[in-house]
Amino acid sequence: MTAPEFDPRDVLEKYVAILSRPESSVIRHLSELAHHKDSIKAVLQHCIRTAADRETRDFLKEAYASLSNFQSMTDAEKEAVAVLNKVGTPGPEGSKLFGKQAREITHVAAPLQALLDRITAEHAVLGQELKSLAGEN
Repeated sequence: MTAPEFDPRDVLEKYVAILSRPESSVIRHLSELAHHKDSIKAVLQHCIRTAADRETRDFLKEAYASLSNFQSMTDAEKEAVAVLNKVGTPGPEGSKLFGKQAREITHVAAPLQALLDRITAEHAVLGQELKSLAGEN
């Protein structure tokens, strides 16, 4: 089986454009990506290795780590993210707002936890990959 053909410039431009869009959530559905994650990773790895300046490399590393925020989601996980976005920033603990927010999010806690666990695990893997790109151990 051969690897799919893609234009690295197109992959990079479309991924940066997606990251540049204002979103209400850090957690995003995998379908937003114009290219497969592996293609994006390959292009970003090459660009990180060949970037001429530190600022560009730092931006690319952040973009690489941000790949973990794009996840395939079940309907329950999509609902959990929607509820989380609706609830917003938690109110002060013990306040009426905090209690209301806690009640609203309770029914989606399990799917949200499963999604956050996947994001955390993938973020750790991407972080290790970035360290190996930089020659760190």
